[in-house]
Amino acid sequence: MKRRSLIFRHTLLFATLFVLVLSGALAFVYFSTLSAHETEMDAALRSEAEDLQRKLQPLQSVTEMASVVTRTTSRRAGRTTVYMLATSKRQYVAGNLREWPRGMEERGDLFEFPLEGEETREARARGRTYRLPTGEQLLVARNLAEGERFRTLIGEAFLGALLLSVALGIGGAFLLSRRVSRRLDQINQNSVAILQGDLDLRMPESGRGDEFDELSRNLNRMLDRIGTLMRAMREVTDDIAHDMRSPISRLRSRIEVALLAREDTGAYRNALEETIGDADAILAMFNALLTIAHAESGEPRKNFVSLDLRAILSDLVEIYEPAAEEAGLSLVLEPGDPAPLSGNPGLLGQAITNLFDNALKYVPTGGHLRCRIETSGDRVHAVVADDGPGIPAEFREKAFDRFSRLEASRTSPGSGLGLSLVRAIAHLHDGEVRITDGNPGLVVTLDLPVRGDA
Repeated sequence: MKRRSLIFRHTLLFATLFVLVLSGALAFVYFSTLSAHETEMDAALRSEAEDLQRKLQPLQSVTEMASVVTRTTSRRAGRTTVYMLATSKRQYVAGNLREWPRGMEERGDLFEFPLEGEETREARARGRTYRLPTGEQLLVARNLAEGERFRTLIGEAFLGALLLSVALGIGGAFLLSRRVSRRLDQINQNSVAILQGDLDLRMPESGRGDEFDELSRNLNRMLDRIGTLMRAMREVTDDIAHDMRSPISRLRSRIEVALLAREDTGAYRNALEETIGDADAILAMFNALLTIAHAESGEPRKNFVSLDLRAILSDLVEIYEPAAEEAGLSLVLEPGDPAPLSGNPGLLGQAITNLFDNALKYVPTGGHLRCRIETSGDRVHAVVADDGPGIPAEFREKAFDRFSRLEASRTSPGSGLGLSLVRAIAHLHDGEVRITDGNPGLVVTLDLPVRGDA
């Protein structure tokens, strides 16, 4: 793992934060435990001292007092608890402490003092003194050596826990970073291989369904989409080269024939008119391709506005009625409610126009062309139906491909881009276009979602 990698830096940062937070937490627990232990021991010492004082107060004889202190001391083997009964002049009478601490005055609260005669010079005790009614003084204290041992034991335990937790935290973070780095390295290696030309390679998936699998799936979908677009680009290039060869060849042949013929103004004029017709067809083909590319780019989404799809359909029906009558067709808009949605009115109008053009081109004289708007939930359907020859079921999906035309329509004007443009516009609006059998004829449905801003 490289030291400059983001994962290593973040792992190091989080490990450091983990150590700091854990150290603070253990320090808090350590001092809280010591404080609670000291408070408990002080409370026990006060209780024991007050109990011994109550036993000694009724007694008037020093001998009796010494006997009580001696029995109490014998029950406390060792010097964990320190007792000393002394005269008013602080001379030893009974207990396990032989000399009154130097400089010790009568105190009403707990205090610390050095213990003389211990193995270490730094031995200390914590206790308090009492003056009895007969004038004698009583000292009850606790040897702090036990507290020091407890403090050392707790400190060692907490230090061990800290070191173990730090080792586990850093080790776990390191293993996690190695695992993440390994997954990222696989993705990076495959990306480099794809950049070097292996376009069939895809990102690996572990099958666990984690975030990296989701990233790999999205990248693979993106690569599949790019592959589809590249194949479509190659197909479009081939189709353009194939479909453009004929009109350009006709242009050149016509011009060459006109130049070789004897001078005839009428012949020249006819040649120029036919040339203009072929040039217009070429320009229409290029305009359709540009419109498809523009729609597939998603750029027109920035200019979506609220509109009524039925109003657009109604205006187009009114425009196409004269052309339909001239072709001997009946064009009817069935009743329906407004269909508000958000979209690009120009492109939606272009899509419906292409459907009308196809119907006028292929439906024979005497046929009928019906259109309507349907709504279902959050979807709007623009339906254009005719009773013409239709499209064979096996060719309906292929009909949306660029430059795709039925063999029977090869002699008819057109470039085979009409339905491709309709599908591109539908996808731009997050919709789809479907072709179904009209029994007889063809039914084309433009299925679009109703957006919230419509």
